[in-house]
Amino acid sequence: MRLSTLAALLGAAALTPCHAFALSDSLGSLGSAAMQELHRTYTDGQPEFLIPGYSWHDPHTYTATKRAQLNDWAIGLGWGHLRTDDEGNTEQVYALAFSDSHHDVEPVVGYAKQWMWRPFTPKLHLGIGYTIGVTSRADTLKNFPFPIALPLLSIGYHNFTLYSTLIPRFNGSPNNGNVVFLFGGLRY
Repeated sequence: MRLSTLAALLGAAALTPCHAFALSDSLGSLGSAAMQELHRTYTDGQPEFLIPGYSWHDPHTYTATKRAQLNDWAIGLGWGHLRTDDEGNTEQVYALAFSDSHHDVEPVVGYAKQWMWRPFTPKLHLGIGYTIGVTSRADTLKNFPFPIALPLLSIGYHNFTLYSTLIPRFNGSPNNGNVVFLFGGLRY
């Protein structure tokens, strides 16, 4: 079994409520509080079907030749639980897998927090926040799982949300980073 597949399965298993409490005992009070919050989001949250869709590669970062080789269509599937707090902000636990820029499967397991704004109607929502999680990539650490922390923006209407995040450029070398990743969420 590929390491990335194993990481996705273990991450998804870690989202289940029984594992959250078992792990919280070994992490101390801060870890316990965080795991209880994840458990609350999972149990009280509304299921959400996630649809990865598109990766935009910055033409100022990537050469035209390299962009022609890259996969823009990040096709995949995901699932999560989204909880809205008393102030209208959201927390989410999720797992998804999609075709990355090099046509390899990239699994991601994570948590997201967004502060929401409903400017015109309660059904229209705009969000800004962050996501943290674990992923693995064939071109980065040879599929060894590593942590991520990324900004997260969203716009949605009623039960559908379009999410976006930016994978920033970390060094000055060409052909890496500055990728905008778009995916949809449908609560049911």
